[in-house]
Amino acid sequence: ALVDTMGATSIHAMQYFVRSMKNRFPDIPLEAHFHMDYGMGVANTIMALSEGVEVVQSTVMGVGERAGNVPMEETVMALRTLYDIDIGIKLEKLKGLADLVREISGVVVPSNRPVVGDDLFKVESGIIATWLLNCGDEHQTEVMPFRPRMVGQAEPETVMGKGSGIDTVKEWLARIQVNVEDEKSMEVLMAVKDWGLIHKRLMTPDEFNALAKDVLGL
Repeated sequence: ALVDTMGATSIHAMQYFVRSMKNRFPDIPLEAHFHMDYGMGVANTIMALSEGVEVVQSTVMGVGERAGNVPMEETVMALRTLYDIDIGIKLEKLKGLADLVREISGVVVPSNRPVVGDDLFKVESGIIATWLLNCGDEHQTEVMPFRPRMVGQAEPETVMGKGSGIDTVKEWLARIQVNVEDEKSMEVLMAVKDWGLIHKRLMTPDEFNALAKDVLGL
């Protein structure tokens, strides 16, 4: 096995390392075992594969010592979507598998974790939200790197916060059958931004509805 237990190897050093080992042991299958201390594990794994490594070690969500091992779901998705390499894993099971591992292990998972994070496809930014609303399902990958359903994630949705834009406000107002002029929608948006700065979190639908009705005098 080729081991970078400290996760301290650059991709260029890894390329040299793997080539050297392949030249020295051309008839022996090589296995890669890397860590994420510098966040380089996935990139190094893909580099190692491109240089002829036959086996890689990984764990779900990178669960492991210190900064963790190479995350299986990130590696698999990079291979499938960036290199068109299908290694036979059912991608639509990745989110469910991650949730199961989280439940059993008790490991804390950041909500924005790549591939399997709970908030990965929740869009706050006004520009991106407008793009998402305009693209619809047919052109979803113009906004997202891959379709959420590909890995078992829920469909993208807009969320309301200080980074939201007017199109998100209009969308959320439409949900409660409120249709107002742009000037009024902008007043609601400014109130949302103030609320977000004060509370330092996203709004729930009920909180938005109450705020919007108060601003609009409904």
